[in-house]
This record gives sequence, C-alpha cells and structure tokens, in this order.
Amino acid sequence: MIETLTGNPLDVLARWVAEAEAAGVPMPSTMTLATADADGNPHARTVLVTTIDDHSLRFHSSSPTAKTRDLADNPRVSAVFHWPALGRQAILTGAATELDRAVTTAAYPTRPRTLQLVAWAYEDLTPALRGPDYEVPAGAVEKAFAAAAARDPQTLPAPASWTTIELRPCGVDFWQVGTETTPAAKTRFRSDGAGWRSFPVLP
Repeated sequence: MIETLTGNPLDVLARWVAEAEAAGVPMPSTMTLATADADGNPHARTVLVTTIDDHSLRFHSSSPTAKTRDLADNPRVSAVFHWPALGRQAILTGAATELDRAVTTAAYPTRPRTLQLVAWAYEDLTPALRGPDYEVPAGAVEKAFAAAAARDPQTLPAPASWTTIELRPCGVDFWQVGTETTPAAKTRFRSDGAGWRSFPVLP
C-alpha cells in the first residue's frame, strides 16, 4: 500500500530502515554513496550508515580514500537506499563533510570488532598507497587484518586515519513500488531553509 509521506524526511528514512531491519532485509542501513572528484569524475560505493537524526546521516571511513579525497574537492553527493524486498527506495542529495576528531573518538568503541579490525588494517596500509589506482599487494589486506586482530583493536583508540562523515541532505525522494493495478509513487522532499516541503513527482 502506498504511504502518504509528510514531515521530516529523515524521520521517514529512519523508520524505513527500522522496518527493513524488522522484515529481515540484509544490511538495511547500507546505502550507495556517489561522489565526484575535482574534474567531475564520478565514484560510487556502498557505506554503512550508523546514525540518522533529525538533520543528517553519519557513516565512517578511512582517510585518505577515494571518498574523502572527493569530498575535500567537492562536498556535493547523492546517495541511495534500496530495499527491493519491500519495494522501496530513498534517494538523497546534499553535502557531506568530515566531522571533528572528538566525534570519531567517541564513535569508535561502539563499532563491531570486525569493523575496528578493518579500520586498523587500513591504518597500516594507507600510508604506502599511491595514485592514480591506489593498488595494494595481493594478500596485504588479509595480512594487515590478521595483524590488527593480534593487537585486539578494542583496547586501542580509534586509528588516526579513521574518520566520521556527515551527510546533510537538502533533498530526499522516496519511491514506492506499485502493483498490477496501481502505479509506483515518488514523494519529493525539499528543504527551504526553515523546514521541509513534500510533493509528488513522476516516478
């Protein structure tokens, strides 16, 4: 059934993520993030969103990586959540920036151990990476991961290369699948600086 959507779109987004999780959708808080470098070359990847509040989303990354390099040159981004089993998508546009170190330090102990291991593996590997392709030797990631596990990252502070990124959307589209007898629907939210307005658009 098509919902009528109003209010703050981030409240809707948080609810949709929770409903996807309750429905058993794998990795319901994963979104595809698209960035572009200073020359306009696009890059896309999936990221795990850890926080959705009234004004932003947050996720974590190592730095420098393609995404943090892109954001330093061009903070404008687009992102997509897709839950095929529920017939829903959410498409966001806005700006993303790295937050200060205190936010990252506080977030690190809350991350699952596997993600802490990955953060420390990337900490060991990123200083040696060189453009344009940032190639790593075969087996290097696995070796660094095992070395991090031997140190037990839960007893260590957040690695210096690990960072928190905040996406503040200025627009959000919610797409809902139709049926054999009804069309799909898309509701667009746009920020006017003081609040949000919502209206239907073509799917």
